[in-house]
Amino acid sequence: MTQDENATQRTQEWQAWQHFWQSPLGRSVVQAEQALLQPWLEKSRGYHLLWIGGRSAVDALQASPIRHQMEWRPTLETADHSACLVADPAYLPLPDESVDCVLLVHSLEVLERPHALLKEAARVLLSKGEMLIVGFNPWSLWGSLKWMPSWMQPTQLTLFHQASLLPLNKLDDWLTFVDLQRDECQRGFYRPPCTREKTLSRLARLDQKFAQRQWPLNGIYVLKVSKRLGCPIQPLRRQQKTGWMPAQPVSSATRNLYQASIKRSANRG
Repeated sequence: MTQDENATQRTQEWQAWQHFWQSPLGRSVVQAEQALLQPWLEKSRGYHLLWIGGRSAVDALQASPIRHQMEWRPTLETADHSACLVADPAYLPLPDESVDCVLLVHSLEVLERPHALLKEAARVLLSKGEMLIVGFNPWSLWGSLKWMPSWMQPTQLTLFHQASLLPLNKLDDWLTFVDLQRDECQRGFYRPPCTREKTLSRLARLDQKFAQRQWPLNGIYVLKVSKRLGCPIQPLRRQQKTGWMPAQPVSSATRNLYQASIKRSANRG
């Protein structure tokens, strides 16, 4: 596959996902995610914010007081404003520890090489920065979409056949590998993946009912992640000599030497 064909494929995949997010089901998911992200975004501090996601941020970042906000895009054709960062997500053109807040919104499950993406996000994140990860829960009705035949699903939901939904236990292992740790977890959207707007509005009360109890059958999760800061291992200090006597004796006393000393003292007496 040539470079132009690869760019065209990435553009088509991006547009297909944007079509899903503009559907009634996609808008309902975005609203639920915004309700979970807003309290954390309002508390975010710093100078630089980076959004890497399978969807556009739209108005999601208005709650953050950070002024310089960058959004990742796969190609130049998909860049819709001047603050877009067009690059390979596995090789971000940013220096080490240069971003205060990193948001990975449905990127680890949609983009290629998710582990390399997480490693790059950890590299550019400041030591005292924060990372927010948003994803679909595979142990829910959303995870069953991958195993259902395509003819039984609407066209918009067939995208989940190619998505790799990450469970929390696997994601925790990935975070540990790149020196990250999960601080908090919020669960939401307990409605089934239904494409009818009226059905979604009727089942909206399920989100309020189960979100208070934080039931594990949630459709989406939002993780607050930070870097693991620890003390460096210090080398052992060498014992310094304080006088002419060696630190260790030249030879240790034995029983034979002790008996010989007794005989010499007896002969002298």
